[in-house]
Amino acid sequence: LLIWIEGSLSPQEMRDRVLSDDNFQKALIEWLEFCHTGDYFTSTEDLLQESWEKAGDEYISNGRIQRTKPTLLIPDVAMTLPVRPPDGMSPSQLQEWYKVFRADVDRVVFCSNRHDPDHKRGCMRGQSPNKYCRARFPRETFDDTMVDSTTGAIRFQKKAKMINSYNPLISGALRCNTDFTSLMSGTSIRAIIAYVTDYITKNGLTTHTFFQTIRTV
Repeated sequence: LLIWIEGSLSPQEMRDRVLSDDNFQKALIEWLEFCHTGDYFTSTEDLLQESWEKAGDEYISNGRIQRTKPTLLIPDVAMTLPVRPPDGMSPSQLQEWYKVFRADVDRVVFCSNRHDPDHKRGCMRGQSPNKYCRARFPRETFDDTMVDSTTGAIRFQKKAKMINSYNPLISGALRCNTDFTSLMSGTSIRAIIAYVTDYITKNGLTTHTFFQTIRTV
């Protein structure tokens, strides 16, 4: 989905204002950081995974204690509905709902937006030692949001290197993989238009494949 905001500045006008107007730069960054984020809500990926893991079994093998791989205890987010905020909630109820919402969004992002750290889904291309992930993971990370003083390019804070940027409200509602990006250049706008057009005009499944898929499910 490509959203064009009517009456918005052009990419060049946006860069010029970012470089010349500190108040505009601050307001723009605050708004964009509200629209999307590249990090988990409540914790880091490692700590979240640890909290959801069920300890593996231990057993004796050749006189040594072995431990099986832990399993993740996370309900299928695609099969659960988001928790609806109660009507006429008090400030304390809102705070409690938002706490539940944040944890729920982290589960959705972990299960649907996270790229396989071991790249086991056929994403690797090229030959060793020049192999690369075609999905461009891991992503570059930044401790803080930065603005390039020469080009006006904005590098948003991002500490989770294996997830897409996302909008918490959309992820919590749709419960699937999403990728939110602010298009700040003419090149990126043309690239995403070409990508979306190519994606939505893919050939549909053949009847044989369609019914085989239904049978499998």
